[in-house]
Amino acid sequence: MTLTNHLLTGAAISKFMPWPIALPIAFASHFVLDALPHFGFKTLVGRKEHKILMASVVILDVVAAVLISVWLIASGHSSRFFVGVVAYSPDLLWIYRFTVEEKFGKLTPTKGNRFIQFHVNIQKYERIWGGFVEVFYAAILLAIVR
Repeated sequence: MTLTNHLLTGAAISKFMPWPIALPIAFASHFVLDALPHFGFKTLVGRKEHKILMASVVILDVVAAVLISVWLIASGHSSRFFVGVVAYSPDLLWIYRFTVEEKFGKLTPTKGNRFIQFHVNIQKYERIWGGFVEVFYAAILLAIVR
């Protein structure tokens, strides 16, 4: 799932759950979402236009997440923002793994620990058409969170 949808899911959980209970539920929601069909890069390899599409999706996702974060904080819902960050947090490991291990080659990509392997294994349903699922899901969550 995209950063935006993880953030919105955490914000929605925070809207309906009390503060301490919302945190572990938001963290767990990350893995539930990643096990569902969603947009993914695995099927986009090689060609230049695919790299442009991947970069465009990442930029659009980050811009949307920043705008939503600013909106949540400015509207006095900083706790929803924080729980949204918790919902996204498992993906922070991908940033390290992708940049340091795979792209810059400073470390040989490792199989990873059990947590990383679990996270890799549930990403079975990454598809190009999953982008439609993500947009639909984001629209529903925006209506819920506002």
